[in-house]
Amino acid sequence: MKRVLLLASAAAAISLAACSDNADDTVDATDTAVPTADTAMMDDNAMPMGGDLTTQQQTNYDAMDRQAISDEYDTNRDTMMAQSTSTPGATPSGTASSGTSDMAAGNASSGDMSSGDSMSGSSSSNSMMPRGQMDFAYLDRNNDGKLSVAEYAIWAVPANPNKQTSMEDATKPYISTEQINDAGKTFFFFDKDGNTYLSPDEFTMARNSARAPGASATGATM
Repeated sequence: MKRVLLLASAAAAISLAACSDNADDTVDATDTAVPTADTAMMDDNAMPMGGDLTTQQQTNYDAMDRQAISDEYDTNRDTMMAQSTSTPGATPSGTASSGTSDMAAGNASSGDMSSGDSMSGSSSSNSMMPRGQMDFAYLDRNNDGKLSVAEYAIWAVPANPNKQTSMEDATKPYISTEQINDAGKTFFFFDKDGNTYLSPDEFTMARNSARAPGASATGATM
């Protein structure tokens, strides 16, 4: 009888240990963080992929004030380029990279390189952040928790907004009517609640849909 009881106790202990191991495995699996597209690196050439607009989305698209969007885009871009010039190597949150800053400081103080040489060849001091690094917080210029068409267009327009190498070479308007229309089509497609702005979740859907030219659209949000 004692032997039977001992065997039963041992079996129960083994069973409990196995359950504990399985529980640990489950916790480990659920604790693994899956990066969202809003924070993950994106190909700078990737563009959002939209689809057919609903009647309401089409109405909102047709009602876009394209001149106002162009004016706001120009203002935002000027501000972004000025900030990039004052804080070269800035991250999407607006914090300058310490490594880049230290290197810049070292180059400026080096007797082997003139101040003019240290500025030439560095496009980061004259252009905006690469599109692949732009996140919602960076695009939300007035910090109201939503993106306008003009704010969204900084990321979404097919043309590279850094086509000029310096602010002095850039000419306004920076964005064409065709580019505004292209941005508007995907903007209103992802504006699921129809309030003519993109929430962080809606922008993440747009970013998740982005594909580089020629890439397969399989898995795009449509």
